[in-house]
Amino acid sequence: DRGAETALILDFNGNVAEGPGFNVFRVKDGRLSTPAIGVLPGITRRTVFDLCAEAGLSATAKDVSVAMLRGADEVFITSTAGGIMPVTEIDGAEIADGKVGPITSRLMALYWQKHDDPAWSTP
Repeated sequence: DRGAETALILDFNGNVAEGPGFNVFRVKDGRLSTPAIGVLPGITRRTVFDLCAEAGLSATAKDVSVAMLRGADEVFITSTAGGIMPVTEIDGAEIADGKVGPITSRLMALYWQKHDDPAWSTP
């Protein structure tokens, strides 16, 4: 109804849960968080935790309010089909400066590099 490409689903407490077919991540002050309640534990979501561990980044599953998401430095979504995809706008307002952030860019690159690594993928 608002002309958006997709929507977010909230959990029973009114916090962000996920989107239809994707998980959500927030980056604030160099730390990642993703909703803990009301989400499907997607494979790509789990992969982001693995990539963060490898890259020395902090990633936590916890409550993520709508206000926290809007106030993020970076936001991205994950899905099997799309991998890691940046979000630069929520409800018509830019996230930070409206550009893909450095942590999102770094994780996107690592994610696609792993597709060529036999330890992380199968033909």
